[in-house]
This record gives sequence, structure tokens and C-alpha cells, in this order.
Amino acid sequence: MSGSLAIASRVAELREEFDQTFALPPSAQGGRELVSLLALRVAGNAYAVRLVEISGLVNNRKTVPFPSRIPEFLGVAGIRGELVPVYSLAALLGYGSNGDMPQWLVLCGSQAPVGLAFPEFESFLRIPPSDIHAAQQGEGVRDHVTEVVRAGAVVRAVVSIPSILQAIRGRIGRNGSLKE
Repeated sequence: MSGSLAIASRVAELREEFDQTFALPPSAQGGRELVSLLALRVAGNAYAVRLVEISGLVNNRKTVPFPSRIPEFLGVAGIRGELVPVYSLAALLGYGSNGDMPQWLVLCGSQAPVGLAFPEFESFLRIPPSDIHAAQQGEGVRDHVTEVVRAGAVVRAVVSIPSILQAIRGRIGRNGSLKE
């Protein structure tokens, strides 16, 4: 199976799995609430984002570089008939940028959407709230990470999308408009 066909097949499977979670009544889900997360990798490290904090997930969108004084800003992508500013999630988390254009975008916000680019999407997770814990501030904890979650044998840092968006707004305010 070719690479793009494999990705399309995997995306279709994930979409079906995601849609099925909304088709089940709460009692069919074991009578308890679960937290929905997207599992991803940034700079080789395991991360997650809360599904309720995003408005979409897309892949293989061409991002056109756009000049900016904001180092995390990668450019713009056409998504759902709109030009969406795209930022490097790795750079926002403090890893810097390796120059590669990541193939996945998490869309955030509905009024003025923003794309957060990352290289590797792993899976959709449904986790009991009791498995999510506050991140211990200190060594190894990145900016914009307030929680951690254990999913199987993997401990993932949970990225706070509101914190990321606030940081982006702060950077834009200090450096001028993206439409400069």
C-alpha cells in the first residue's frame, strides 16, 4: 500500500472511530465520562491535546511560507475556504524549528482559526478523568503543559491549547499584525 493511500486509510479509520463515540449513548460507554484526546509526537516526545480545545485535525495541507518576525510562524494554509495562520507546535513548546514543514495541523478556534503544525499523529484516546494529573512544575516540564496523562504504558504531556493561543496573541501584539 502506498504511503498516501495508507495515510488516507488510517484517517478514514480514525474518523469512523471518532464518529462512533458520539453515536453511543452515555450509558453504553460504561456509565462514566471519558476525556477525548489526540495523541501526537513533537520532537520525538509523547504529547496529547484535549479534543474539546480544538476545532479540527487536517493533514497534508500546503503551508505557504510568509515573512514574519515571529519565529514560530510558518506561513498560511488554505483550509475550508479560509487562509489560516500556521505555527510550529514544536517551536511553541520550546524545541525550536528544524526547518521541515510538519504534515499535520491541529485547528484551534472558530472565529479566527489558527493551525498548529506537528509531524506525527498517533491516535485518538478516550481516558478516564482519574488518569489525568496536574503536571509537576520543574525539570522537564515545558511551557503550555499543565497536565499529564498515562495511556497504556506511555505518559503524555497534555498541551493546553488556550495557553498556546494566549502566547500567540501576545507575540502578535508585540510584533504587529500577521498581515504586515
